[in-house]
Amino acid sequence: MRPPAPRPPAASSSSSYSQREPRPENPLLLLPSCRAAKLSLGCPLLDRVLSGGLPASVTEIAGESASGKTQLCLQLALLAPQSPLSASALFLHSDLPFPLHRLRGLAPKSRPDILDHVLVAAAHSPTDLLSLLSRAQRLLAHPGRSPHRLPIRLIILDSIASLFRADFDASPADLKRRSALFFQISAKLKELAYRHQCVVVVTNQVVDVVEGDAGNTVAWSSGRRVSPALGIAWANCVNTRLFLTREVDGASGIARRRMKVAFAPHLPERGCEFVIRRDGVFGVEPAGEVGAPVLG
Repeated sequence: MRPPAPRPPAASSSSSYSQREPRPENPLLLLPSCRAAKLSLGCPLLDRVLSGGLPASVTEIAGESASGKTQLCLQLALLAPQSPLSASALFLHSDLPFPLHRLRGLAPKSRPDILDHVLVAAAHSPTDLLSLLSRAQRLLAHPGRSPHRLPIRLIILDSIASLFRADFDASPADLKRRSALFFQISAKLKELAYRHQCVVVVTNQVVDVVEGDAGNTVAWSSGRRVSPALGIAWANCVNTRLFLTREVDGASGIARRRMKVAFAPHLPERGCEFVIRRDGVFGVEPAGEVGAPVLG
């Protein structure tokens, strides 16, 4: 007996196959900045530098002491519940004490409930931070049904360098252990950002640049050549780096601060001067260039 002749493929199969064919797509649409709503910095000038705000990825804010890192983070924590993200903020701090008085001063008087959406926890070591991030991951995967708290979509770590001040030296074994912790922390932060569409902000301190150092971001701040702490190993762990610098005028004693995009997959290198006021952090329009693009 001859085997039955094979049946021709049905029309629906051909149709379904054509629907599975790859289609041309702009690769820029795959960037995190295009996938979800961005978190505004609370100022149109600063948002213009970042093309609308912070995306759901890992953004580092580096700068010397008093450059405005923590001020920006506090402002972001209070903006998250009021932004299109409609989210709570998880603020992990390693520098003690937490600036609660300043946070309360920045909170809008018209929203007495705003502080209910800012969760604060202290991280005392890299392993302590990893434990907190694991707990945050479980909280994001199984959010509570409390009607009084928005879901967490902003995670702030202030600061990463403080966790590595002690317990590590320049020996090859310690450098290897430190790099391994960098990658563990980075992997956890990126997983939270991409899987749960969280905006992740990490602050970093700076160190003086020694002649011959190369490869890491370098900028002038307070008359010194400085670079973000933790070296290139940590620089490779973040998606975007914002560099804050400050210069104090010798005659007036007034500090001039500037925010610059050091690197980002979706932004050119550009920047903006900003000021810290009692009511928050705000960009400064260049004199005589109102409405002009903000360039570094």
